[in-house]
Amino acid sequence: MEYRILGRTGLKVSAVGLGTMVHAGHFGPMDDSESIGAIDAALELGVNFIDTSDAYGAGYSETLLGKALKGRRDKVILATKGGNVMTGPDRGKRNFSPDYIGRVMEESLKRLQTDTIDLYQLHNPTVDVIRSDGIWELLERRKNEGKIRYYGVSINKMEEGVAAVEGGRSDTIQIEYNLLDQSAAEAVFPLAQKANVGVIARAPLRRSLLTGKLTLADQKRFQGEDVRARNFAGEIFKKELDKVERLRFLAKADRSMAQAAIAFCLAHPAVSVVIPGGRNATQVRENVGAVERKLAAQELARVSEL
Repeated sequence: MEYRILGRTGLKVSAVGLGTMVHAGHFGPMDDSESIGAIDAALELGVNFIDTSDAYGAGYSETLLGKALKGRRDKVILATKGGNVMTGPDRGKRNFSPDYIGRVMEESLKRLQTDTIDLYQLHNPTVDVIRSDGIWELLERRKNEGKIRYYGVSINKMEEGVAAVEGGRSDTIQIEYNLLDQSAAEAVFPLAQKANVGVIARAPLRRSLLTGKLTLADQKRFQGEDVRARNFAGEIFKKELDKVERLRFLAKADRSMAQAAIAFCLAHPAVSVVIPGGRNATQVRENVGAVERKLAAQELARVSEL
């Protein structure tokens, strides 16, 4: 495993981490034994950064992770998020009031069975939230109390990332970055590097698209809570599959398409850690293998041309 420094936090994180959204059933039904196997394999391979959220299965992912890490919490830099309301009359809304975040942070600590969260992230805050004072003052108080060590944001839009860096309070930024969506490299990464803000690259496989294993027929099985039912609705899926076909030159006899996609993210100097999901131990092993299967300069150049 390769390790990198997560911006100004100084945390030494594995270049490939583990995202746990998949373990809450957001990419189709899951079996807990497979999820535990994925976590076990990650730790065995040197993965020390695991990312979750109270929104994943309305706390289910956190609960599962808390059980899986019992007795070995010290081996992991644990990151979670808050701000998305997943239960009650306000389900589907976002709430970043200090009172709400203070309460759900305590709930996350209990589910994760830990006294301290290494990195607490606001989950998809707006620019207005990022520019407000109250929420950051709460996070700083919780840090002084020892309940969290560092704090940051997980964002969707480039202007949110820019606001987070310019605001000077966010230690890290989690943002989508992959072969099919490289906008963060232009809009956010240079600012983050200059300010020494750690970058966590999520969705490196573009919700399984960049594994190269999906076909048009798979669209029919994206149902219910599967996030791909929304993300890949209508003609979008076919258009994205067509783009993947143009990138197949990155797959080699000794490097899978998924490994190439993760290696692409790792090639950017601003990226501290990439957090692909892994349904099971086999997928985790494949993902971690990307560390040793770097892209050549001419391959990166061809991607840039595309």
